[in-house]
Amino acid sequence: MNNVMMISENLLKTYTAINENVQSDELRFCILQAQTIFIRESLGDNLFAKILDLIDTNDIMLPANAKYKTLLDTYIQPTLISYSYYLGLDNFAVKWVSVGLVSNRSEQGNPVDFKMFQYMKSNAKNQAEFNDNLLRRHLIFRSGDYPEYTSGNLNDGQLSPETKSPFKASLTLPGAGYYWKKGRGAVGYLCGDSPFPTWYSSANNSPGAHS
Repeated sequence: MNNVMMISENLLKTYTAINENVQSDELRFCILQAQTIFIRESLGDNLFAKILDLIDTNDIMLPANAKYKTLLDTYIQPTLISYSYYLGLDNFAVKWVSVGLVSNRSEQGNPVDFKMFQYMKSNAKNQAEFNDNLLRRHLIFRSGDYPEYTSGNLNDGQLSPETKSPFKASLTLPGAGYYWKKGRGAVGYLCGDSPFPTWYSSANNSPGAHS
């Protein structure tokens, strides 16, 4: 598991209900697990590796990488915060100690019951999937801004980006998915299963100039 994190532990605390007194090392696993499972799936291996490399070298701050910085700040980080919190609920509900699994108990409050825990998990998942949906929509519409999103050879074990919406709502978009060979304006090979109709964008998914 790569130890480069796309968000900090303090950022996770700031935008969730996690208390300030929670140790950072307790949160690190949640963050790394969430970005490896969920963010990697949405970005695909190539773009995922690109973002990690830019963070690791601090090149993400260079003007030439402004679009990657926007992608990270506006779409990746909110999604990762939500998923880290979602996974963290399990990690903090119980602890694995030498005698086995034990439930956490608070000195200042009562533990939530299972029904409340299920509600919190469901609510956290809904928020995470909504943010993930915004991330995937942005990548599809602006794929021309991120060459790594549609590059790569699928035959050597690379994970292609998942373009289908993770968020299941009663309101659905019109139209059906198009494969890359079907019609003008198709979204390309790696986005072949995209649920977005071709009239949402041009052939390269990034019509016009982006500032």
